[in-house]
Amino acid sequence: MAKKKKKIEFFQLSLVKMSGKKSSVAFQDLLTSPEVVNRPISFKGKDLELKIFISNSHYVLGMLETSRSSNLPPKKDTVAKKMSKLGLKNEEGLAYGNVFLYDIKRQIFMYESNKFGSYLDHFVTYIYSALKESQSKYYKAFRIKLDVVLTSNEYQRILNFDFHKSVEVQIAQPSKMMKDISHKNGALYNVCKSGKELESGRVFAKFEVEAKRTAKSLSSKTIREVLQDVSSLLKKRSGENVQKVTVTGYENDLKKLKKLDLIANRYYQEMTLDEPRENHDLLEKQRTDEMKRIYKDCQNDLKEIFG
Repeated sequence: MAKKKKKIEFFQLSLVKMSGKKSSVAFQDLLTSPEVVNRPISFKGKDLELKIFISNSHYVLGMLETSRSSNLPPKKDTVAKKMSKLGLKNEEGLAYGNVFLYDIKRQIFMYESNKFGSYLDHFVTYIYSALKESQSKYYKAFRIKLDVVLTSNEYQRILNFDFHKSVEVQIAQPSKMMKDISHKNGALYNVCKSGKELESGRVFAKFEVEAKRTAKSLSSKTIREVLQDVSSLLKKRSGENVQKVTVTGYENDLKKLKKLDLIANRYYQEMTLDEPRENHDLLEKQRTDEMKRIYKDCQNDLKEIFG
């Protein structure tokens, strides 16, 4: 068996109404509801289904199963140097899994990054689609908001800076990133647009004002939009192309400039799986055992970050 490391990403989750106010709906109730669990949903050429393994007063642990049955790769005979079909039946497909854990108290969502399965944005789409298909009263009653967890709780602090001095971004493959950016007239989109027009494979931009607090600060609205766009990109496959995002500014009455690196300071953990050459299941026991271990081991870290 080969030992493979898998990244576990951390996000702070909240449910907000369409008005922007906090929703009274509890995410753990949604995750475990019959309107969502074990409901097959087809999305972008793959079939998704949510499984729940553990649900208690502390956390909900489950897996998003992804099955692909179209545009499958061939198998190759390395001796004969020939390729051929996998020979799957019409009702068969290749299956992958993303294990997740939702910490109820801190509202932290831990999700396995597995490019062969589904990225987090597809998980969110699954929830919305399942609620719509089941004609749930919760459909369109809220939206899921996910913010990147940093090694120290500085994400909200940066939004609350009373003076923003600079923002620096570095994006690879800017032309491909444009479709995934929410604010189509925002600063990040326009940076990528310029890169596309110049046929550049990578763009770097820095927006800066004078360091003196008597000068005019960068727009807080623009800062918020950039961070929202970055946070959204990091939940998708295109997040791999976000290489640098730093914000520098002054916080309240502190005289020293503070610098936040949104990429370098991301909090994540890793799990190790013993993967055989051919799997007969999705290694559910290994994945759930590893996720429970990580959840236990990171309690001190989460306490330091969130209190």
